[in-house]
Amino acid sequence: MSLALLPVDAGNAALFEAVPARLHRTAPWWTPAPPGDERRRFDPRANPSLTGTAVARWVAVEGKTPVGRIAAFAPREPAEAGYFGFFESTDDTAVAGALFDRAAGWAGERGRSRMLGPIAVTPRDEIGLVVDGFDRPGTVLTPCHPPYYGRLLAAHGFRPVVRLRSYAWTPAVSDPGGVVRLDARVNNRGRLRVRALDASRLESEAQLAARVINAAFNGVWGFTLISPDEAAAEARDLRQILDPALCLFAEDGDGPVGVALTVPDANWLLRRMGGRLFPFGWIRVLRWRRRIPWARFMVLAVLPGRRAGGAALRLVVETHYALVRRGYTYAELAQVFDDNWSVRRVIERFGCPVARRFAVYERGTGREPGA
Repeated sequence: MSLALLPVDAGNAALFEAVPARLHRTAPWWTPAPPGDERRRFDPRANPSLTGTAVARWVAVEGKTPVGRIAAFAPREPAEAGYFGFFESTDDTAVAGALFDRAAGWAGERGRSRMLGPIAVTPRDEIGLVVDGFDRPGTVLTPCHPPYYGRLLAAHGFRPVVRLRSYAWTPAVSDPGGVVRLDARVNNRGRLRVRALDASRLESEAQLAARVINAAFNGVWGFTLISPDEAAAEARDLRQILDPALCLFAEDGDGPVGVALTVPDANWLLRRMGGRLFPFGWIRVLRWRRRIPWARFMVLAVLPGRRAGGAALRLVVETHYALVRRGYTYAELAQVFDDNWSVRRVIERFGCPVARRFAVYERGTGREPGA
């Protein structure tokens, strides 16, 4: 049966959105996307991260059967790179190759000499391909893939260029490195105050967190500054699931010096709902959203010049205590770059084992750099 790639538009977006369920619904690690989530992510009016970014999508079909999909992005920065994301495929090198080649060709036509991925819109969103830890389901806003995807990428010229990892936290974490004792010694003079997010001022708190994160990560691989519109949109998206007690600011007399953001794992709930909100799904959301036992530690950021002052220690220890107090039984600390030794050192001294590993891959588009 012949293979065809269909450009995605408003008329067939549902076909693009249906591909993951068709391929993976029986896999124990798979989590359905919230209804309408992908449509919002590709709507520039709803997703400020698309500002200045060109986007194209395709669905691979054999006859009338969808067998794969891919999205390609040409961001404003970096100007020489395109991204691919939302990749799904059957275990078929012909299907995957057709999708990769189409996305690379599109990026090359827009002046991009290389293509990186999987990246879902920006490197601040879902990033990387799972390369180890396939037995664990993905937590909210982290990727999850079948093992054969790495083989498909390698067969079509991709090579890993960035590696990341996530860690597993439980209330029984043993702290073999004495992080709690070290925190007590470093912070015994009370110079730092840790407070929880004020949900009554959610948007202004989101802007405050964004400023700290921007300063902390400016210059880190793939990081683009969070715009005020993006911070506001993130606050709106997380409002329904947020546990303010898990979102912590470290402050001194001059203001915030660090932030640690952890959110309940909405994917835990989605797996139990099968991705369906109707006819009774909203009742289950209301019943369970305050009792989700899993969480995702999303970001730990400390201002440059303040990283030796104990803020990271303080935030990790207080996040641990907050998770315990709120009754969480598991948290994934994701995603940490392999070369981020300062954060890795604190987490590993605390006794959290590596849960999953990820890689971002790269290949050329066929266009010469600067051409």
